[in-house]
Amino acid sequence: MKYPIGIQTFEKIITGGYTYVDKTDLVYKLVSSGDYYFLSRPRRFGKSLLTTTIEAYFQGRKDLFKGLAMEKLEKDWIEYPVFHIDFSSADYTNPTTLTNRLNTYLSQWEKIYGKNDVEIAIGDRLYGVVSRAKEKTGKHVVILVDEYDKPLTDAIGIPEIQDANRALLQEVYGIMKRADRHIRFAFLTGVTRYGKLGIFSAANNPRDISMSNDYATICGITETELHSYFDNEIKQFAEKQKIDETSMYNMLKHKYDGYHFCEHSEDVYNPFSVLNALSDKQLSNYWFATGTPTYLVRMLQKSDIDIPDFEDDLMATEEMLATFGNGDSNVIAALYQSGYLTIKGFHDNCYILGFPNDEVSEGLTRVLIPNYVTSSTSDRKDLDIIKLRQLIDADNIDGFMTQMQIIMSQIPFESNNQKLIEANFRNMLYLMIRATGHKVSVEYPVLGGRIDVFFETKKCAYIIECKRNQSAQEALDQIDEKRYAEKISAPNKMIVKIGANFSTNERNLTEWKVD
Repeated sequence: MKYPIGIQTFEKIITGGYTYVDKTDLVYKLVSSGDYYFLSRPRRFGKSLLTTTIEAYFQGRKDLFKGLAMEKLEKDWIEYPVFHIDFSSADYTNPTTLTNRLNTYLSQWEKIYGKNDVEIAIGDRLYGVVSRAKEKTGKHVVILVDEYDKPLTDAIGIPEIQDANRALLQEVYGIMKRADRHIRFAFLTGVTRYGKLGIFSAANNPRDISMSNDYATICGITETELHSYFDNEIKQFAEKQKIDETSMYNMLKHKYDGYHFCEHSEDVYNPFSVLNALSDKQLSNYWFATGTPTYLVRMLQKSDIDIPDFEDDLMATEEMLATFGNGDSNVIAALYQSGYLTIKGFHDNCYILGFPNDEVSEGLTRVLIPNYVTSSTSDRKDLDIIKLRQLIDADNIDGFMTQMQIIMSQIPFESNNQKLIEANFRNMLYLMIRATGHKVSVEYPVLGGRIDVFFETKKCAYIIECKRNQSAQEALDQIDEKRYAEKISAPNKMIVKIGANFSTNERNLTEWKVD
């Protein structure tokens, strides 16, 4: 089997003999049901493949759809002029990048459909080429925009560039209203949903199908598709791992499944990770290996949100999940839209959110720590975590507490906001322990109270009580007063109680005592 890893073009997948998970029934439903659409999905989730599939359909490429659902559904195969803009693979922190990219597209199209020298502005040139395409071909045009939001997310924290990029994008997207009579279909994809930036203020607002039950599985791989397309490969995977097939499916499910894009969504697997895992025959954090958006790291560092809460149930309204942009502090929306949180349930008109799978819960901790600390090299950061894991695995208490102190000393607690400092302290305790591969609970509930930090190794169960600007002994005393050790279940393990103090002045662990 040929896995289409890194291949985002429908034509190349089909002509190259790569495996294609057929989504063309949903594509047909989309193109035959409306005119203007927007879809938000996490990175590496198949948005570009979907866009090029739609492009091939509107180009009348019947040959590419042989044997697929679309072949039976479509009868006419009309060819339309297609204007496909792809904003990926460019850095928009440079003030001229977006203008240059748009000029490149417009120049190519003007060679085909002609140019009017009085058209100078980006919006005027686009309107001109669209109207001439309609006039020249006698067919309405199709507009496809992939990663529509990248010029904005790249420029988060650089307001002058983001404002300039927004103004240009308003001209581009305004074509959907200005040239409506010339347009057959328009489709935009992206990660974030910039509801507050007004980039569609001059446009016919596209229908947002990001949380539509009808299109919940239009990107990604479902459980049924995994069995239908990859069953033989998973059997081979199981043989290599020396486990049965059912166990292999369960491992894949826990590692890569669990995405839900609406209240009643079927489970969706991360396609990029699944294809890589099947190709390599190993379970790794492939999605995280491709990088974490820098804007997310910046938002988390400036937020007082507790990352350990992601292990539990977070509540959010649909409006919250659809709100992002222009300095918006809605970290939950950014994390959901980017794929780090997903819908786990629905209660009292609110969505319940959490980590979708083990790849995300494990990978996020390992990715965030190097971005929180300021070591001179990435190798140094990795070595710090490796050493911490070795010390924890060896139950070297003073050793791993000292190592956490060393790592924490590298964190630039730039804010003077005490709430933010404390939140970052809790986040770092969680991240450091979680990154070593140990399950860790923060605010672990027991009868009569909550343990600040609780985790287990093979031999020990650790109860850590943290105080702020007090003493380690006071923290240790509280463990005894609350009788936490008696209230946890850790059979055949030594209970280790640690009292620790965090100084907001020194912004680090300053003292700990062990019992």
